[in-house]
Amino acid sequence: MEIRIAKTEFLRGLRLAQGIADRKSTMPMLANVLLRTQGKNQLLVAATDLNVSLTAELKSTNTGEGGITLGAKNLYELIANAPGDDITLKKADNHWAEIKSGKVSYRIVGMPDRDFPKVPDHREASYSTMESAVLREMIERTLFSVCNDETRFHLNGVYFESDGSKSRMVSTDGHRLSKVERTIANGPKLSAGIIIPKKGLLEIRKVLDAGPSCKLAIKTPHLFLVQDDIAIAVKLIDAQFPPYEQVIPKDHKRVITVDRGRFIDALRRAQLMSSETRGVKVAATKDGITITSDNPDLGEVREEMDAEYGGDPIAIGFNPKYVVELLSQMTCDQITISLGGELDPGLIKPLTGDDYLGVVMPMRI
Repeated sequence: MEIRIAKTEFLRGLRLAQGIADRKSTMPMLANVLLRTQGKNQLLVAATDLNVSLTAELKSTNTGEGGITLGAKNLYELIANAPGDDITLKKADNHWAEIKSGKVSYRIVGMPDRDFPKVPDHREASYSTMESAVLREMIERTLFSVCNDETRFHLNGVYFESDGSKSRMVSTDGHRLSKVERTIANGPKLSAGIIIPKKGLLEIRKVLDAGPSCKLAIKTPHLFLVQDDIAIAVKLIDAQFPPYEQVIPKDHKRVITVDRGRFIDALRRAQLMSSETRGVKVAATKDGITITSDNPDLGEVREEMDAEYGGDPIAIGFNPKYVVELLSQMTCDQITISLGGELDPGLIKPLTGDDYLGVVMPMRI
């Protein structure tokens, strides 16, 4: 088996594959990438960590049929630093590979391709087309509030609902929640919501950068995303997502309207004086808002800001990191903070339109 392939084409597949290949696994094979010829003019590049799998069908010139698996990270580094524009890869005895580019030749250790795990077949699913930019924006607006505690695996991903015309993504880690909704004509129709794990979303986001539109399908237990000749399969989290609608406050007596950029800056300044256990206090009166933070080890800070507020005076404590991360995902100038009582969650959303909102749990101050 011998393969000739353009360096840029090979790297397009290897760059994504080496992000998925699992070097920490107890199965050495999962740190490898599968290379297998498909006819005379196509090379299949595949990688998996058993939860996220990727296949790329790249243009190549092949002589002979066959396959081999090679260390994904190492192969990517070798090809990225190769001097020539074309790469020749030849399978040698005992699953070694000989790679030539320009005047450089490598011999690297491989493993037999027959031992590589079977990758889910994306061809059997029925797809709906989506704009890559819309899907990428939905992922970015919810990814930051996914729970990283692996014991709460039902929160280790983003909850995705879609009825064919509207799609929604929600994530929460118990301290905050973010929810984004978009109208997507002829989008996927799901009978129930699904939970897409964080690593899968990170890899999907990389694939989405490759083109303006993508195809999405859900065929339990996998989500498939296809972008031209690259396909990614993500094993869904088999768990029940909490009833998030119950967490989003409905009756808010007090609403503060404030400039988003200036509020972010003020929170960042106050954050310098806060700690993990002591949050930032936001006090609202008819004259505006006052942001204060004090820390016995460091000192204290107080900043006054203009804001629109017509209710009774109220003071509430927040973790500034959570509020800043949420506000950073918004693009509007003005935002509203809707509050119930001092120990009720705060609802933060843009002043006008844009179906995006966040809920932040209060901290005792």
